[in-house]
Amino acid sequence: MCRSGMGTLLKAASGMLLERSRLVMFFMTWNFILLCLMLFFGASNHVPWHANKLWHEPDAFPRCSMDACFNFSRCDDGDNLLIYIYNDPVPKGLHVPMYLESLPGSEWHTTDPEQACLFFYFSDTEANKAAWTKPAFSRLPYWNGGRNHVIVTFADRWRDTNPAPESLGMASLLSTKLHHTTYRSAFDIAIPLPRSNPFIIEELYHLSPFERKYFLTFKGKRYLSREGVFRGSESFRGMNNGKDVVVVETCEGKTNTKLLKSHPELGSGCKEGQAVYDSYDYMELMNSTFALAPAGRSPASYRMFEVMSNGAIPVLIADNYVKPFETLIQWQYCLLQFPTNEVHRVLPTLRALPRKEVEDRQRYCKQVYEEFLMDDTALVRSVIRSLKERFMGMMPNFPLDKDFMKGHN
Repeated sequence: MCRSGMGTLLKAASGMLLERSRLVMFFMTWNFILLCLMLFFGASNHVPWHANKLWHEPDAFPRCSMDACFNFSRCDDGDNLLIYIYNDPVPKGLHVPMYLESLPGSEWHTTDPEQACLFFYFSDTEANKAAWTKPAFSRLPYWNGGRNHVIVTFADRWRDTNPAPESLGMASLLSTKLHHTTYRSAFDIAIPLPRSNPFIIEELYHLSPFERKYFLTFKGKRYLSREGVFRGSESFRGMNNGKDVVVVETCEGKTNTKLLKSHPELGSGCKEGQAVYDSYDYMELMNSTFALAPAGRSPASYRMFEVMSNGAIPVLIADNYVKPFETLIQWQYCLLQFPTNEVHRVLPTLRALPRKEVEDRQRYCKQVYEEFLMDDTALVRSVIRSLKERFMGMMPNFPLDKDFMKGHN
């Protein structure tokens, strides 16, 4: 009797445990299915933070800093910053003088890799273009994981002429297009595009801000797609009043012409705009207090320095843009900058500036232009200064220029 009763109890208990385990498995399975469905539908509806922000590129370069990715001992010998150059510093597609062409043969150049503190590789060159190939940094003979290497690029987009960002290793960038969201501060260096208008127009350069014919000007290309498309917006084109503000654009150009064949509706206002565009002389419009330097294919702009070379105050319209030589130049005292979705603020802001501030901005812009940007010699020296500043004074054999120190006291 006792044994029979115990067996019945054990069978009942076992059945209850089995039923409970089945219920647990059932709920776990459904919870797992629900979680998968939530992740699937959540991911499909998730919009990346950089979506629709043309210059917020998600290219992620390896995390690096001078203390983690640089061999300082290579720079101990010698009384100058010596640079070994792998290849010819001529970017593809640039038909203007390239200031870094003067680096080979300069006081900072060495042909002996054993003496070099830095190794320069120019990634967007005519040779790479001719070979239809992107550079393989790891095959460079002195690569060493990228330590002490500087990749120089003038490309509008990194991916156009360069391999995957992670291939950069421990190398730093010297680039005309750096983004604040991927920029490694005190490691990468932003540089300007080559000067397309290398001469100061004396009669314009020395005019004060309020002696000028126009208040704000722009004459340039209207972009019908992708980067720069904001130039076709009403807030941009609507700044033109045909009096003291002249903003004129042309739709002409290879890319636009091809696009208009398949999408003629994008050309609304192009014909009328061309007639107005043709009625203004480009250099005459430089006789302006302010001049727009809006982003196009890239936030970097030739126009920014053309404007400065004629004594006007540049007004940038660009997103997520690291300006050239940011460790050397306090740009906030010279130019003004607006995001591409805040163009409507440009004219009211400029009109509201106190006279004294406008005069101070022009004065500082001229100082910046003359010291850092005026000619190829100044540009190369600015590159070297920026490279030296990365050492933060810890290398006594690389002192900052006396003139530079004097100007910052």
